[in-house]
Amino acid sequence: MGEYFAVPGDALGVIEEYVPLRNAYERDGVIRTKVVGWAKADPLKHEVAVVEARPVAVPRGGDVVHAVVALLREAVAYVDIFYNETRNALYPVPFRGVLHVSEVSNERLRGLGEAFGYGDVIRARVLSERPPYHLSTKGGEFGLILARCPRCLSPLRKRGLWLYCQNCRRVYRRRKISRHYALK
Repeated sequence: MGEYFAVPGDALGVIEEYVPLRNAYERDGVIRTKVVGWAKADPLKHEVAVVEARPVAVPRGGDVVHAVVALLREAVAYVDIFYNETRNALYPVPFRGVLHVSEVSNERLRGLGEAFGYGDVIRARVLSERPPYHLSTKGGEFGLILARCPRCLSPLRKRGLWLYCQNCRRVYRRRKISRHYALK
């Protein structure tokens, strides 16, 4: 069998013939590849593995990521993770993240609408290892890094501890703002 190029789902052999190792799995007696890469089979040891062509920097627990708020509910926000700050990786297709109201801040909130709005860009820490990724914005360095006014959609500027719209002249006091907020 030797070495050859394989894509996810390609059959590498059968369970009676080989033992699946790295980046290979067995389903219904057939060993298949999980990733794009080079399949390497060792007929003497009866093992098969796949070496990734290019490793993907998926979010891992503890990573710091940037995400856009896509959907808000009373207790849960769904976000699209587009950048991994820890691994310096930009995701062309965003990963889905979940932010629970209990992981937003150490302060008590009535709902997520107080802290975030649709389209807001947040900086968060990844808590889980698998999608959908659970996130946390607890701590001063996590929270909003860019927000827009809900009325006129102009960017909000940080003024002391609050956000301020220069167009509408409105002040937003209850937002969860990061130390790394973009517009001062």
